[in-house]
Amino acid sequence: MNLFKWTLTVLAGFLLASAPVRMGIAEGADNTFNQLLMEKLTLEQVHGVKSLECFPFIEKIGFTEDQIPLIENCLVGTRTLIKALTKVQKADIRKIGISDRFLRTGGFQSILVPWDASLDKMMQFLEQRPGDGEQKTFLEKIHALKRTIAKKIAISEFYCSLQISNEQCHDGYKNLAKIKSAPEKMKWREILITKSHVSQKDPYILTLGFGNSPEEMESLLQLDVDKIWSVRKKGYEEIQTKYGQAFKERLQLENFFCAPDLSLKECRQGALNLFQASENEALQEKFWGMLNVVRFNTLIEDDFNVSLRYDLPASEIVQYFSKKPSRKEATKNTIMAEKQEGRSKNNHAGLRGVCDLDGLGSALCAKAFDNFIAFLKKNRDYRVAPPWANLMFVDGRQLARVNFALNSSSRDNYLYVDADTSSGELETYLGIFERQKGGEEG
Repeated sequence: MNLFKWTLTVLAGFLLASAPVRMGIAEGADNTFNQLLMEKLTLEQVHGVKSLECFPFIEKIGFTEDQIPLIENCLVGTRTLIKALTKVQKADIRKIGISDRFLRTGGFQSILVPWDASLDKMMQFLEQRPGDGEQKTFLEKIHALKRTIAKKIAISEFYCSLQISNEQCHDGYKNLAKIKSAPEKMKWREILITKSHVSQKDPYILTLGFGNSPEEMESLLQLDVDKIWSVRKKGYEEIQTKYGQAFKERLQLENFFCAPDLSLKECRQGALNLFQASENEALQEKFWGMLNVVRFNTLIEDDFNVSLRYDLPASEIVQYFSKKPSRKEATKNTIMAEKQEGRSKNNHAGLRGVCDLDGLGSALCAKAFDNFIAFLKKNRDYRVAPPWANLMFVDGRQLARVNFALNSSSRDNYLYVDADTSSGELETYLGIFERQKGGEEG
């Protein structure tokens, strides 16, 4: 999930009225993710919203299962917001983040709203939207500051994170515009103004805190990005030399990474903890694809990839990752999923079933195809309405995959559904997108 540039949804061809869509899935439905998808559709059709993200800037999740209540809370907040939007004459919102606070950000068409806000509070926030004249004045100030900055700094890309308010963005630009000098040739490709100076995944993006003084910003601009990352690279090479062979022999793990905001000391701690845990035979029976050592979270994404909190003790690593399927189980489930996918091809419904390539375990993929095939057998007259041609099964318990499905650029012909959807609820869900009888498209 990109925390700084929300992906705009490319959504074309939705021909359904909003009320039937919402009623069709909400009554008696148990699956939070599927309900959330329908609410997003209402936001798009009725209110012109392009992007909806659940807790887009959350850092402290915890463990895999701790994502579930966040997604449930997102649905609550989304429904309250929809009710508020129906009562407010002119909200003009294009990007929404269900979060833990109210915030106008990214200009005047992006907002964050707390999931647990009351209807009255939500309406009050929407109605406090600045007038057109105030918006125009503010944006002119921003553009003037950016022109001043561009004259001082030889860099084409500088922007604000959607994690900070419009006012904080303005303060950040004012401070940046006051710097006295900048290197003539900088290796930074982009400047991002956000909450604080933190290293990014892309080493050539320089983050500046909106509250940094002009002197602090000037000092950070002088940093040599190549020297910074050469030191880190040397540290990673030392970690690889010390633990890499053991990771490969015990776990067949080739891809060990540390998040860029971790210090080398923290990265070494995570590597040591994993090294100690890798002595356990139970972990050696699992598949290991990519392991990321991070600051806050320990997440099982699928049969292969995981995130590991850097300070999680070895004993707890063993205990938690024992939940991963064994190689034997994962292989068996993968073969079953491939077999079921083959059985479902070229079906009468006109839907190609596919499993999400990221963050979906093989057992859940196989289960999704089982339910899809059961649906096809029971509903032999079903035909999906154009433009939809693909049905992607997603793990609706993972926040990152939920946000992916809500804002996928492929939603002009892809339907998304929770891979854990029962055959009965799949029938209700897909019924919303059925071609109307008599050849009329619905």
